[in-house]
Amino acid sequence: MVGKQENKVAVQVAALSEENFSATTTFLNVLETLRQIDSEFPLQYSICLAQISMEEGMSLTELSQKMGLGLSTVSRIVGALSKYRQNGNPYGLIELKISPEERRKKAIYLTSKGRDVLAQIYKALDADV
Repeated sequence: MVGKQENKVAVQVAALSEENFSATTTFLNVLETLRQIDSEFPLQYSICLAQISMEEGMSLTELSQKMGLGLSTVSRIVGALSKYRQNGNPYGLIELKISPEERRKKAIYLTSKGRDVLAQIYKALDADV
């Protein structure tokens, strides 16, 4: 009985290891896609980009609340992701437009370049290992 139980555990561990390897490889594929944008592309930028893609048209304040970051931090990230990066080249992945509902509010949208990057990320997530 002990031999069968040990064999069952060994099979489960092997399956889990294969699953972890696959997940890690997928994760590395996504990171490599982001690294192609910039070798030092910050994680917070990635998370903001994902949040924006999930709810285009949100304001800086809404993004700040979703991210749990200060408005000044999110403003700097949005500037870098758009065309207003303070240091270095801007990424051009998002754009700010005047909100159709409230003219004083700026809404955040993906650019075609941003959509292309997300398509590459989705492709990396779906890649067979």
